[in-house]
Amino acid sequence: MKFQLFATITFLSLTGMSPSSAQEWQLHSIDNVGKGADGVRFTDVNHDGLLDIACGWEEAHETRAYLHPGANHVRKPWPKVVVGKSGRVEDAVFCDLDGDGAFDVISASEDKKILIHWAPEPSDDFLNPSAWETSVIPSSVGIHNWMITVPLQIDGKHGPDLLAAGKGNQVVWFESPPDARILSDWKMHVISEKGGWTMGLTAVDMDADGDLDALMSIRTMNPGVRWLENPGPKSDQTKPWLVHEIGPSDTAMGFVSVADLDQDEILDVVSPAMSEKKLFIYRGMDHSATLWETIEVQLPKDRNKGIAIGDVNNDEKTDLVVSQEFAEIYILQHDGDIKNGNWDLQKIASGGKFDDITLYDVDNDGDLDVFTTDERGRQVIWCENPTN
Repeated sequence: MKFQLFATITFLSLTGMSPSSAQEWQLHSIDNVGKGADGVRFTDVNHDGLLDIACGWEEAHETRAYLHPGANHVRKPWPKVVVGKSGRVEDAVFCDLDGDGAFDVISASEDKKILIHWAPEPSDDFLNPSAWETSVIPSSVGIHNWMITVPLQIDGKHGPDLLAAGKGNQVVWFESPPDARILSDWKMHVISEKGGWTMGLTAVDMDADGDLDALMSIRTMNPGVRWLENPGPKSDQTKPWLVHEIGPSDTAMGFVSVADLDQDEILDVVSPAMSEKKLFIYRGMDHSATLWETIEVQLPKDRNKGIAIGDVNNDEKTDLVVSQEFAEIYILQHDGDIKNGNWDLQKIASGGKFDDITLYDVDNDGDLDVFTTDERGRQVIWCENPTN
């Protein structure tokens, strides 16, 4: 395990609003029927150039899929289908696992199982709930509460594999067999015991060696931000992966995002703190992703959960969007660079219980909107950017 910390710089966020904050962000619900919408994942499943949505509904015990209706209709409820019952589902994601051209949905459930909802073929039946079939990966049963899965190709064989973590120490990947429909042939490999209550898990080439590593943020039971180094397909990827700690291991973290914030061609990592009134920027100092400079940005409250990175106001500067779990969504904009400058705080939404957030130009008007879920009211929502 490697841990290197270069320096710590603290910025205080300004509570005053920027001039653009006078423009109101309007909230739109695309589905508020039921309770417990818990995060959204995006993929263009029907090849129309528009991103569609998979969403787990934890309290409704089901997983739903939504088709983007076109820019002129995004402010109304979207076409949807219940793809299957999934128990206390925490995460849902699209992936064509069996290679038939139709995008299936994978659900990670706190009922200690991972489910696959097989999509119908032809795609004309996509919105027909009776055309979907649900199966459970046997090797996933009883391990721990599953929180998230990430489809990716790990071993270079057969179809997509699945990276997975939950509320437990084990981080694993499920090896896709020659026939993905034979669920008993999916093999589980434990690659780390440094998991915990996993909030964020993403596949990204952290060390620029050509393969996808696992970047994760942990809330409890080994809290912190770390990445697991993929040894590559020429090595034994079924054995434990090398763990690289990015930040302190005593802070409960929210979700995690990665981007080159300072345009130095080295990845930076951003994660808000659940247990503190802070957001952490881990500035990458080399291409090996083992040397980090920590920048702390002060926030008004704790319980900070979701994080997204992008140019929200089209000023050619990178902004950070943060969801505070029980109250608000903020935009953080800086007047310099990420090391030297003041951060300005803009609140764009309040109320409810917010999850992770995604930036996407939903209405195709040239600016990034904010997509999230509100478990306690409006459910699957997006905040309309007033910039354009």
